[in-house]
Formats: sequence, C-alpha cells, structure tokens
Amino acid sequence: MVEEKERLEITKKQFQEVIEDLELTIQALNRRQMMDPDALYALIKQYENKLRIVKESLNKPYFARIDFDDAMQKVKDVCYIGKVGVSDVDKNIITVDWRAPIASLYYDSNIGPASYQAPEGIIQGELTLKRQYDIEHGKLISYNDVDTVSNDEILRPYLGVNADNRLKNIVSSIQQEQNTIIRKDLFHNLVIQGVAGSGKTTVALHRIAYLAYNYRDKIKSNQYLVIGPNKFFINYISSVLPDLDVTDVPQWTYEEFVKDFLNEEFVIEDYGRMGKEINLNKFKLSMEYKKCIDSYVDYLDEQEVLPNKDFDVKGFKILPKEVIQQIYREIENTYYPNLEAKIERLVLLLSSYLKDQQEKVLSSFMAQYNMMVDQVETQKEKSTLLKNYETLKKELTGSGCSASLRKYLNFKNKKITTLYSDFLKNIDSYVDKEIANEIKKYQSKKRNTYVIEDLAGLLYLGYKVKESKEFKKYRHTVIDEAQDYGEFNFYALKQVLSASSFSVFGDLAQSIYDYRSINCWEDAINQGFDGDCSLEYLRKSYRTTIEIMNSANEVLRQIGLATAEPVIRHGEDVKFIKIDKDYYSQLLNHVQQMEKKKYDSIALISRDEEEAHKIKEELKKLGKEIEEITFENQAYHGGICSVSSALAKGLEFDAVIVTDASEQKYQSSDTTDMKNLYVSMTRPLHELEIFYQDILTQPLQKCLKK
Repeated sequence: MVEEKERLEITKKQFQEVIEDLELTIQALNRRQMMDPDALYALIKQYENKLRIVKESLNKPYFARIDFDDAMQKVKDVCYIGKVGVSDVDKNIITVDWRAPIASLYYDSNIGPASYQAPEGIIQGELTLKRQYDIEHGKLISYNDVDTVSNDEILRPYLGVNADNRLKNIVSSIQQEQNTIIRKDLFHNLVIQGVAGSGKTTVALHRIAYLAYNYRDKIKSNQYLVIGPNKFFINYISSVLPDLDVTDVPQWTYEEFVKDFLNEEFVIEDYGRMGKEINLNKFKLSMEYKKCIDSYVDYLDEQEVLPNKDFDVKGFKILPKEVIQQIYREIENTYYPNLEAKIERLVLLLSSYLKDQQEKVLSSFMAQYNMMVDQVETQKEKSTLLKNYETLKKELTGSGCSASLRKYLNFKNKKITTLYSDFLKNIDSYVDKEIANEIKKYQSKKRNTYVIEDLAGLLYLGYKVKESKEFKKYRHTVIDEAQDYGEFNFYALKQVLSASSFSVFGDLAQSIYDYRSINCWEDAINQGFDGDCSLEYLRKSYRTTIEIMNSANEVLRQIGLATAEPVIRHGEDVKFIKIDKDYYSQLLNHVQQMEKKKYDSIALISRDEEEAHKIKEELKKLGKEIEEITFENQAYHGGICSVSSALAKGLEFDAVIVTDASEQKYQSSDTTDMKNLYVSMTRPLHELEIFYQDILTQPLQKCLKK
C-alpha cells in the first residue's frame, strides 16, 4: 500500500509538470503571428483541450495497472491505465490511455498467457498483474488485484453509484462483451442488440472515443456523427464526449439531421405520441415506399426537369427545346446519383454543343439582334438591346452560356418539401387506392407539416434529387435507440452517408412504437444495409439490481422475448403498492420517503404524457414542485421528475415509481403496453416501486406471489 501511495504522489507531481508545460505552450502559441490563423486556432484548441483533460484527471490519474511480459521484445511493460494517456516533455509515458491497444489486456484477459492486437500485429506474452484502484480526491483509498475477466469485484464499486456518476465511471468498468464492440474495426457496420441497462449508450459513445483516438491521424473528430432519438437524449450525452477527450462531434436528432441535409425547415407532428396508432404509417418506413419515391423521381426526370419551351435569354432564342430534349435523351441510360448531377451533366453537354456551334449561333444572334433593333424606336431601348447582345455573346464565347442554362433548368431550385408534398398529393399514382386514401386521410392539413414517418421519405427524396457532397465527409455514424427506425430509415441514411460506416444500437424489447418500429434486426440488416452488417449482442444488464431485473424479465416472458442477464448486485425487493382513494397524497408520501434516502434523481413514470402532466399538477397542489419532462421541454438536471414511458426510454434514475401498472393501464395482451412497462421498470439503478389499482397487470402478478 505504501509503495502504491508513493507511486500516486509521483504521478500527480508528473501531471502537474505536464500541466505547467501545456500552459506555457499555449501562452507561446498565443504570441505567434507568423502562422496561418485557422491552423493556429486549431492547434491552440487542441492544446487547451488536452490541458483541460489532464487537469480533470489530476486527482484520479489512473484506475488500473497491468504488468505484461512481452515475449517478442523480452521486456516487462508496467502500464498505469487512465482516462487519458499522458507523457512528459521527454515523451516518457506516465499513464496509458484506456483506448491504447495494450490497455485491452485489462478488459479482455485473464492472468497468464495473453495477447493483444497492435498496429504492427499481434503481441504475445504473459499478463502477470491486473490491479484496480479506488482513488478519490487524489488519495488512494484501496486497490484490488483480480485475475479473471468480468470479475465481480471489478464491477461492484461502479454499480452502486448514483446515476449522474455512471457515465463518468464506465471506462473503469468496461466488460469484455462491451469492450469487444467498442474496439471493432472502424470500417465494419454493426447492429448491436442490447438489453435494458447493458450500457448501449455509453458503449456507443466510448466506441466513438476509441475510434477517434486510434484513427486520429486519418479522421477528424467532426467526421464522426451521433444521431439520437430526441433533444433530451442529446442534452443527456452532450458532456460525455468532451470528458472522453473527444470534441467537435456533431450530435443530431434524426429530424435535425434531415432538416440539415435538406437545408429546409418543416414541422413534424408525431401522431404516435398523440395516441393515434396509425399502422399504415409503417408503410412509409418500408422498402415498398422507397420504390414509390423512385417512381416519382422517374416521373420528375421525364416530365418536370426540362422546361417545355425553347432556351431563350433576354429575348434571344439560343436553342430550340427539341435539341435540348434530344441531348437529354442521349444521357438517359447513364447512371447519375441524383437529378442535380444529371442536370449539371446536361448543362455541360449543352455548353459544349453551343461552343461547337458557336459560329452558327453567333450568326443567329446577329440576325436576331438586327431584326430587334429595327423594331425598337428609342435610343435607350437600342442601348439596352446592344448591352444584352454583348453580354450574351461574351457568355457564349466564354462558358457556353452555362450560367443562363442553369437558370433555364431551374428544377434544381425547387424545395424538397414542395416536391414531397406534391408526391403525397398524387400518391394514388404509386400505390393502390385504399392505401393512398389512408395516407391522405392522416396527412396534416397544415402547410409544410408532416408525420415523423415522413422523415425517411423526405431524406431519400432529397438524396435522389440534390447533390450532397458535404455529407460524404462522415466516416462513422452512431445511431442510438435504433429499434424505432424502419428499414427505409436505415437505407436512406446509408445512401446519404455513403462514405460512413455505422454502429447501430437498440433493443427490440423497447420498440414501443409498433406502428413504426422494426420487428427484427435481420430485416434492417438485409434491407437497410444490403446485408453488409453484423449483429452483435449485449445480453447483461449492469444498470439495475437483480431483484428489479427479475421482475422486469416477467414482462419480457409475457411477450416472448429473450430475458436479460442481471449481474451481481442485490438490492431492495420491488414494492407493489395498491392505490387507495387518496392516491396523490399516497404518491407524495412515497416520493418523500425516497428523498430521505438521498437519491439524486427520482422519476415518476406514467403510461402517457397526459397522466405525467396530471401527476405533476396534483403534487403541486399538495405543495410539492417537481419537474415535468415533455417532448417540448426536454431539459432535466436531476431531482424529482414526472415523465412518460416513451420519454424515459434511454434514461436512468436512482429510483423510479411506476405510477399505475394495473391491467387496465398496461394490458397484458398488448405488446406495446408490455414494452412500455418494461421500459419503465428498467430505468432505476437502486429502487423500484409499482403502484396499481384494482388488478395488477398479469405478468407482475407472479412477482406478488413470490
């Protein structure tokens, strides 16, 4: 213990020296003048971020140590592993970054013969020590030697903490099944089916951090992308990536991504959360719908791209429409990624044609000019005519009238939302009458307003019509809560982000929107990614206690889904409370009891928004102010909140009260109800209470009998 305490003090002193050196470096950079400003700014930002991370790590510079005898080099590597790798001014390693290849030994290997994958190949040797440290506020509390992978002692200190500390601690407690996914190759598409509490979100973010570290010489941070389910989720994770030494990664909801791609504004109404389960809208997320849009684009190509008129500019006839149509037909069988690319090709060919026919066209210009001059009377009109003539002559001899051709072929200026509305208006041209009528029935009458299931169609239509070169910069995209995406969503994203690989995280047991969620990952893989994707699993739940997980598994058994494996941590039994006539006072009493246990976050989870709002208002009448998380107000910073099961998905709290789990509220025969109940029950880390009236929902009745 004395030796390790001395080592910690030495490391802290070395960190302090690195901090001082970084501060001097930043000061020197700020005084530089003979350097490109953008490059200088980027360099200063890089050093400032490094300084911030080292300062934040000063009081806990490492969490583990491994001793590895390298059989090839005949040397013993003693590595202290931290959230960030730090070296001194002489490039001597002080701490090894958790993302470094050798650090995988801590997560994946038992004591004894071991190996790890390095850039130069597989390194063989023997792992002789694997040690875990408990360091708080710069003091060594204890350490523990472990000799196996996934040892209970590694996990236990991290599973008992409050919700707001868990994301910050996962680096210390990454398990082998999680580490395997985090360290997968950048260029491989992954779909990860993870049970509730398996760490999907944290694994997703640590995968980006791992890739950003190991591919830092090839790929910039802003070439990674995170797509989350809602703004609350984006806010929830916004501080995590910088804490993992990754900055500038764009983080969007799917709706925000589509709007940015189209560079257009529109309104999305989610009829699902409004209680109208429109099964028909699932059609909009199918590959059949994609075929309908393809047919519509073919119609645009044939009927709308070319104006039905001659190419005239300022009164001068330059090309007859028949010539333009003939040249357009000649490029008909050539592949173009979108209509804009095809139009640009047509502009190029027409410009070349005009240049080839320049003498003939100029002669026609002159004849037209002479005729028009004879028809005007004033000098001003003649001057304007001459000016137009000279301008067109200059453009013809210069660029072949390319600028004027683009104005003539003005289809590319049309908004995608306008085209999509036209497509919906004429949907009966592409599907049978019954489906068309249903789509029109539920289409919003408000201008520029769509349902959430229209996002895939809008994105794909935009991809088929417009150029999108700036989106080809992305190299890896992480999608969380992906079970709520249809196959068409994945296909559209893959087309737009054609240079990107994907890590797609979700849980079919939490696909609470039956009218738009996928039924199996194989469909998403085969249709969305053309089969070029592997399916991985996170089967263990680390979030909650064995008692809570065992109760939640009864709900999964009810709907025939695979159950989750709870790990090691016991806690209080799930409490079932029958609602009496003074329900809200009863609810408040239980909230106050939870508060006394010093929980940082307590959630009252209801079946829908209406119920969540009523609970907030009723507790307010009783003198208890609590937050309400809604689709419009998604900011939450701890404390007590009221929230619907749909918005609670993806979040976690120290304690949860399910406000009413009666059979009437969560019908055991309704798969969507059961999935919503499962979501609600798997949010707490430590304590779960379930209120019910009259009859408890059927699967949980088994828990009452135990």
